[in-house]
Amino acid sequence: MRSSVMTLTLGAAGVVLLAACGGSTSPYGGGGGCTPTATKVCMTNALSFNPSTLTITAGTTVTWQNGSITHTVTSDAGSAQTFDSGNIGNGGIFTQTFNTAGTYAYHCKIHVASGMTGTITVTGP
Repeated sequence: MRSSVMTLTLGAAGVVLLAACGGSTSPYGGGGGCTPTATKVCMTNALSFNPSTLTITAGTTVTWQNGSITHTVTSDAGSAQTFDSGNIGNGGIFTQTFNTAGTYAYHCKIHVASGMTGTITVTGP
């Protein structure tokens, strides 16, 4: 059996870069590491959207970031604006722009029975 060894030579900047990429600092690691913002929703192992409600102005793009098991972001039936992310695995993101004022309820198709739901309220013209 033949094996090979690969050698990688890095300068000081490469060593700093590698040190900065440690597993616990990844925004997508097993524990999630996602930080919600005024326009970002985190999907969690607790089968929830965090935050579960957002209020934004028309024309804003919302990002959902998954830091756990597979989820979806799917508009509820009858929504004025329909969207469906499909399956989003660990580390995946989905974005949706909301151009019209209104309230948009959504859910995770996989975990809706567990109460994984959210609401986007859009204000403006």
